[in-house]
Amino acid sequence: MKVVVIGANGDVGEHVVRKLAEKNIESLAVVANENQIEDLKKLGAANAVVYDEQNLLSHLQSSDAVIYLTGVNPKKHTSKTVMVDHQSVSDTIQLAHKSGVKRFVMMSAVKAEESENDQSRTIAAKDLPEDMLKGANFIYTVVRPGQLTDKPGTKMVHATSKIHDRSAEIPREDAAEVLVESLENEAVFNKTIEVSSGDTPIHDALNLF
Repeated sequence: MKVVVIGANGDVGEHVVRKLAEKNIESLAVVANENQIEDLKKLGAANAVVYDEQNLLSHLQSSDAVIYLTGVNPKKHTSKTVMVDHQSVSDTIQLAHKSGVKRFVMMSAVKAEESENDQSRTIAAKDLPEDMLKGANFIYTVVRPGQLTDKPGTKMVHATSKIHDRSAEIPREDAAEVLVESLENEAVFNKTIEVSSGDTPIHDALNLF
């Protein structure tokens, strides 16, 4: 399997690339700028390129799956979790669809389904990228992690269709592991899952769906 990791320059993305390498899965890391390329290769990426829509199609055509990290805008020089760039998501989905890629795993946000009148909701609705993905012809998985932390990963999570505790946390390393484990786990195909720290091994937690 060859996986294109879009937004690989973020903290979760770096963990994703490393974990793919540990599983001997070839990855192409798509980053925001050139000075991030060598770092991603050192983490295990087979190759790394700067985000460029014109070249992305050819990379997708030679790949089997996409992991898209919506908390990182691949067009901008930032890895800060900010408002999702819907145009970037839309462009990537269209390119992936055109390329023939069938598997698409996206990291979204736990608050994606908040109501329109919720005061904490951002102006640009976070559920729009999910709607775009579900409407395309992919085997998709949407992963909504709890509040991301820099704590060491434990490989133990709580996975559910809805996290009711909005203060629930998860280490970035474990969020990355969930994304990677989701690639080939049929239990989460065409599912939206929410994950936080818990007491169930990640593989077993995903199999509960």
